[in-house]
Amino acid sequence: MADEFDFSELRNYLQGQVDLGAGLDEFYLDEPWALEKKQVAPAGRPFIPPTPASRPAPIPQRPAPLHQNSAAPAPQPPQPASFSGNQGSMFGGAPAANAPAPRVAKRSASAFESANSLDEFYTQIKAEALYSKEPNLVRYMGPERPKVLFLLPGVKPGMDPAVFFQSPVGEMLIRLFANLNIGPESMGVTYFFKSTERALSPLLETALKKMLVKELSFIQPEMMVSCGQPLFHQLFGRAKSFDDLAGSDQDFSGTKTCALVDFYQMVNDKQLKWLTWKVHIPRSAYFTAK
Repeated sequence: MADEFDFSELRNYLQGQVDLGAGLDEFYLDEPWALEKKQVAPAGRPFIPPTPASRPAPIPQRPAPLHQNSAAPAPQPPQPASFSGNQGSMFGGAPAANAPAPRVAKRSASAFESANSLDEFYTQIKAEALYSKEPNLVRYMGPERPKVLFLLPGVKPGMDPAVFFQSPVGEMLIRLFANLNIGPESMGVTYFFKSTERALSPLLETALKKMLVKELSFIQPEMMVSCGQPLFHQLFGRAKSFDDLAGSDQDFSGTKTCALVDFYQMVNDKQLKWLTWKVHIPRSAYFTAK
């Protein structure tokens, strides 16, 4: 059976359930999963032997004429019973019942959705299953309603998020956006996954996007700048092309957003800096209006 069916989608789904914890399983009971058979190359066309020529039918002999006063009419062949409509099967079974309607799972609201402040929001998400084993959560750092909010995938191993703007990457961003008349006092930074950067399953990405929407409702940035191609796909889907849309005006749940190349790759790559400044940023109506 393992060779016949493709279990990759089911494996991703179960991995996401593990990441989200057993306490959230009711959120995703309405997601259907159907095993799909692996595509197999069609077998060669079977050999069909030629049909032998049929013999001519013999000419029947002329029957004897019937007597005019025949005693009984010729017997008729029996008519087959009809099984149409709501009759039972020919084996005496009950009529087939209609397939039951799929059960719709009720989605209960998470506690963080009712948070009334940014501090309360961080307290609530710390209790969620996906953050329950994380020792510390990285919070937003920056002013109220920043002109630019940098969104990073997660904290780089060995990096101190408290001094992000004093790091080589942070200093590079300050110099870059100073040319757009945006000073460091108008910049903020937050993280998609609020701990050490790691691989994310599709279900975990969905939960983090929901949390980010709530977080942005408190931060209220004028523009959010996401870092790198993987994060772009996590926010906007894998069907969109990063190369075609990098720097252009996007919308993430009501927040103006533009995606740039990975800041950590850009800091040591002059070509990526040139691409960002000469190609990507000019695509943004928000930045070109500065």
